[in-house]
Amino acid sequence: MRSRLAFYLLRLGEALSLVAFLSFCVMWVQWQAATTGISKVSGDFVSFWTAGQLALEGRAADAYREQPHFLAQLALHGDPEWGYLAFFYPPFFLLLSAGFALLGYFPALCLWLATSCTGYIAALRALVPKGLREGGSIWVLFLGYPAVMINAGFGQNGFLSTALLGGAAVWLDRRPALAGVCLGCLAYKPQLGLIVPLALAAAGRWRCFAVAGATVAILAATATLAFGTDIWPAFMADMAVARRDWLEPANPQYLLYLTTIYGAVRLHGGSLALAYGTQAIVSVAAAFMLVRALRQRAPGARSGRAEGAAIAACVPFCSPFLLEYDLVILAVPMAWLLGEALRDGFRRGEVVALVGAFLAPVLFKATPFDSALRLGVIIAAALLFAAVLRRMTEQRAHFQATAAVVPLAEKFSASATPSAF
Repeated sequence: MRSRLAFYLLRLGEALSLVAFLSFCVMWVQWQAATTGISKVSGDFVSFWTAGQLALEGRAADAYREQPHFLAQLALHGDPEWGYLAFFYPPFFLLLSAGFALLGYFPALCLWLATSCTGYIAALRALVPKGLREGGSIWVLFLGYPAVMINAGFGQNGFLSTALLGGAAVWLDRRPALAGVCLGCLAYKPQLGLIVPLALAAAGRWRCFAVAGATVAILAATATLAFGTDIWPAFMADMAVARRDWLEPANPQYLLYLTTIYGAVRLHGGSLALAYGTQAIVSVAAAFMLVRALRQRAPGARSGRAEGAAIAACVPFCSPFLLEYDLVILAVPMAWLLGEALRDGFRRGEVVALVGAFLAPVLFKATPFDSALRLGVIIAAALLFAAVLRRMTEQRAHFQATAAVVPLAEKFSASATPSAF
């Protein structure tokens, strides 16, 4: 009876998620069509496209300078009241931006969202365990994940980040080199990859570690060859501007978008020292928990999917600078945990963790009680992280119990075999 109820609930959830996703797609087209010129819906892509345009014109370093970059944006949309959209990405992301800038703005925007969303879907489909009787298409649930609409509404790169983290989880066991390429490419957004080297080392994934490092080196060398050595001082100067003018000022209009404990402390009036100190404590604690879980796993109990999910679940706690569209990456640990729960049964608290993480982007938009509800996204992410680590540790315990039973069974079988004369 319970199995049948779960089946129907999953099918209902998938249907509702698909309807929500398709409805958003229809509304997105209507919003774009209703706007003369460049729409502010998915408007963050303006920063990427104009940065790529500057790179194609041989002025790549200007993507990191406010005045020339803003003038390029103004020439595109013609709205002086539309504020400056900064470009805080390493030079090798300019290679991708330049590729999209070869197209007109709107075709490039459509291609950007379509291809990155396709990668997001492919990664989540691959994460779902094969042969699930009840949940073979549970990836459809994550089309209705509210962070999907938020990311598309900003025109941002959450789909790309999720595709890279999900791809790494899928390939970590079977093709560690491809997993390393995925994690190396994640360096386009360095704050998402801070925990990756430590996690790979703790898990003993040395081939993946080496390939990821080589990928970053190749991307950096390619960007240097394409744009010249002057691109790096411009990028580093822009990073100082990002910290001084965007991350550290007590600007509620920007802090509202930060999903980190640092952002929560600053939004509620905490000092800069308190915010950084609290963030450091949380980051160290999360890293310790992840490394401990990875180190405790027996070699035969290792699972690349579990480790990839745990790394993705840890990411939100390892940087002060994560914005609401970055919440899309939580789809990776959610998809893995849901697949395992459907296969082996739900543990206490897992339903709460999954539902909380799924709805967290909606809570983050709530403003009552002096934005206190925004803390819900941090709590929900913490519950999901704890649930993933517990499930991964239980897999290790199950493996050890199985490994202990097998020799005992073999010994009993041998003692029960009649002697031959």
